[in-house]
Amino acid sequence: MNVSDEDLKFQLEEFSLSADNKIIEKMRDLCYIHQLSAEDMVTQWVAYSCQKKFDIQPTLPLLDQMEKDELKKTASKSLKQRKSYAPTTPVYDATTIDLVSNDTFEEPGSKAQSFVSRTSNLFSPTSMSPASFTPSRKYNSRTGSGEAVATFGDVQGVEWKHSDEYSCSVKAYSNKTVLKESYNFMCEKLRDCGSILNDMIQEAAENFQKKCEIEEWGHIQVPSVETVPVVGRICSDNAAKLNASSLLLEGSQEMSSGHAVPLDVSQLQSFSFFPGQIIAGKGINNLGKKFVMHNVFEGIYPPPCEKVPDLANCFDSLSIVVACGPYTTCDSLSYEPFQDLMKYIKIHQPHVALLIGPFVDEKNEVIENGTLTETHEELFEKLIAEIITQIEPISTKVILIPSTRDVHHDFIYPTPPYKVKNSSKRLYLASDPCILDIEGVIVAVTSTDILFHLGKEEISYQQMPDRLGRLCSHILTQRNFYPLYPPNDEVNINYLRYELNAGIPILPHILILPSDFRYFIKDINGCCCINPERLTKRTTGGTFARIKIKPIDGKTYTGSIINSLQSEILKI
Repeated sequence: MNVSDEDLKFQLEEFSLSADNKIIEKMRDLCYIHQLSAEDMVTQWVAYSCQKKFDIQPTLPLLDQMEKDELKKTASKSLKQRKSYAPTTPVYDATTIDLVSNDTFEEPGSKAQSFVSRTSNLFSPTSMSPASFTPSRKYNSRTGSGEAVATFGDVQGVEWKHSDEYSCSVKAYSNKTVLKESYNFMCEKLRDCGSILNDMIQEAAENFQKKCEIEEWGHIQVPSVETVPVVGRICSDNAAKLNASSLLLEGSQEMSSGHAVPLDVSQLQSFSFFPGQIIAGKGINNLGKKFVMHNVFEGIYPPPCEKVPDLANCFDSLSIVVACGPYTTCDSLSYEPFQDLMKYIKIHQPHVALLIGPFVDEKNEVIENGTLTETHEELFEKLIAEIITQIEPISTKVILIPSTRDVHHDFIYPTPPYKVKNSSKRLYLASDPCILDIEGVIVAVTSTDILFHLGKEEISYQQMPDRLGRLCSHILTQRNFYPLYPPNDEVNINYLRYELNAGIPILPHILILPSDFRYFIKDINGCCCINPERLTKRTTGGTFARIKIKPIDGKTYTGSIINSLQSEILKI
């Protein structure tokens, strides 16, 4: 494929990368040899460098190694697949995913400005091995600290600094579905899991039936000469990645006896599917062997919150800071980014600081190598002690969300709250996922990177170019924090708890979806969806978000606070 130098440079700039003429020429040759577009080439390089833990900046030797390890194997697999089947419909798959933001490296030049000077010696060489304490040079040489890289709403003249002595109310949205403590896992029965998955189809069928005025659902496998409405779950007929030729539609036990039939989407003008997605539409099955879908019903969002948030106790507005781990660079446990974030919180005094795990990251090189001189629990308790020390003099309330990447915590989803020895009235421990009520503002949060997992599995055709917005919409319309099935290899799901604690029964005012994809703030059907990205990106600094919510007019309130919300994403 002929690719221009400008196309390659543009795609590299999407990841904040640059390359000299030799690198560009090498990439152009690889595109021609392996029939890749400029976007495919750069995306392939970013994925490969992250997998191998290379520097994301491309070099000639590393490009040669990638060609040997990945491109030639991919070409061989593609040739075998082309011989075995030919897709009936052109599909955009995971290779077209854009805006992935993993490592952003900057040339060391001027020393970056920090929010305040570093004075804390919490993580000192006396308690840590020298290798783990050594600060990251790339983090110290970063530029643009405190710079706003994304905004939402009118942020001109917004005062982000508070000094009010007021501790806002934080509670679970529903006490019936909140996960409060650890539970036994790895003891599920397959029939119980199957029953839960079947119930999800039945529940979705009831919602579609009310919205679309369906009198009776058809059986997906019974032959019919007329168009019938059906509902079911998207599946694949093999273990490979989903594609237009491997689509299956699986019905529920009650409506289709649990059968699954091949799904023909050649008649659809557009579609967006992923494994586990529950869809409804109309089509025909002439011989009982293949269901030809003619149209797909639009997804149904959860009902909005009818109660108007009352921010009278917050005086002028509600201020929230959101950050997602890791809180230290991958080559150190000095936790400099964490210290900078806590100093920002202490200075600006937001009403709420939402800190999302991992705090003790399993992907940290020091932890992977086993060179840590103390236990993971001791390291985590030091972080908690630092948080409590920083927030005691101020009115900020800190909410901690766990992650399955935390080596000291339960490796199960839904993930129970952290266990801490030292607690505080200003420290709120929540589960992953969770739906919080902060002074009437409904905030839904998950630490699991569902956006990235969905992005790798979704296939789409003739869809709008805003793929990240579409992925957010999938989560809301499926009414579930993790609608992907089967789940990603990194996620261990307990489906008994999943049914109770992973649903989204109401349209939240704010949905927090931390991801390795590039940061964003989007309005999705009146819900403000935010990806603050991560506080660190391997060896350098990342980003975090801050949100300001003004008082809401009850006369014009329709379930959304979009018009009363301003937000920014800042570099740490």
